[in-house]
Amino acid sequence: MKKIIPQGYSTDIWVVFFARIVTAIGFSVSMPYLSLYLHNELGIPMTIVGTILMCASVVGAVLGVYGGELSDRRGRKWVMVRALSWRCLIFMLMGYVIAKKADVYIITGLLILNSAFGSFFLPASMSYVADLTAEEKRTSAYGLLRIGGNLGWALGPAIGGFLATIDYAYLFYFTGMCMLIATSILIKYSKESLSEATLSEKKRTSFKNIISVAKDTRFLLFTIICLVLFIAWGQLIYPLAVYSVNRVGITKTQLGLLFSLNGFMVVAFQYFITNFIPVKRLLTALWIGSLIYAVGYFSVGVANSFWFLFASVIVITIGEMIVSPSSLSYASIIADVHHKGRYLGFFNLSQSLGWSFAPLVGGVLLDTFPGRSLGIWGIIGAFALIAAGWFILFERRSLHNK
Repeated sequence: MKKIIPQGYSTDIWVVFFARIVTAIGFSVSMPYLSLYLHNELGIPMTIVGTILMCASVVGAVLGVYGGELSDRRGRKWVMVRALSWRCLIFMLMGYVIAKKADVYIITGLLILNSAFGSFFLPASMSYVADLTAEEKRTSAYGLLRIGGNLGWALGPAIGGFLATIDYAYLFYFTGMCMLIATSILIKYSKESLSEATLSEKKRTSFKNIISVAKDTRFLLFTIICLVLFIAWGQLIYPLAVYSVNRVGITKTQLGLLFSLNGFMVVAFQYFITNFIPVKRLLTALWIGSLIYAVGYFSVGVANSFWFLFASVIVITIGEMIVSPSSLSYASIIADVHHKGRYLGFFNLSQSLGWSFAPLVGGVLLDTFPGRSLGIWGIIGAFALIAAGWFILFERRSLHNK
């Protein structure tokens, strides 16, 4: 039972867990349907949709590096609360401008701001967990937070599918309310993980300090490999949504069920899987997970029905459950112990850039290959294959240098 039931975590970890559930519900209600709104309602080509989403994510990724550094200097809770507060306001504004049929440039600007504050939250929350857990429990702790995020992800899309049939603006109002609730949870129930003495010792933030992480060649190489994999991972939300509805022909409700499947699988099996990944074999887990990702995405290219896509999402989710906590745990282990926020902010940069380029890559492929095409998903699967090969080489190099 100890392998299945989460235990041994501080109250503060559970507070972040519940906050993740609420924010994930909000995010999954609105964001998977954003590409459908831009493409189907506003008539914007998928390449342009991908470019818009990429620009928003790239700006957020770059600012997210500063967010990690700021959490080292001002505190994890300080950054998390303010990031979620701003996201609440931004999502409410997005609902308003969509209801008023505002120009796509205004929507793009709000997306950029949302991505920026989202990238502030992620490294702060990752560092918060690292502060409060021992190294041997960190992979399972990150797995626990993924359960929270995916429980929200499992519940949200079904709500979003219903609201999207009424008015897309309601999706974003709902998301804004979720951000407000999560902010309230953190303010009332969480405490700062860094001591006042530690915070007072931190030097003033500078761009030179932030990019100094790139001098750590081991950490830099690891993040580059992860970036390649994250390009494949990022196809699950936007390109897969458009492909499934417009090419395979499933309904919006069925699309919501696919995303819910992804979430419920993580809720049911994530903690069980992460407890069977030894700390010393994290790199092995990463290349195995990457190969599973590749198989899952290749299978989407031959999917011709909802149930085929259902099976593909199962395979993709298995890869995700192996890769996500393993990559984050390994990054936290090899990070400089005195600058975890800075290092994990840099790691978040690779993750965010991968997800940034994913919609553009997927959009270009969707515009290039008509109908159902193995060409689209073969190329996407190739990113995961390349990452698997690099993880194998990185593991051998790491073993050789010991």
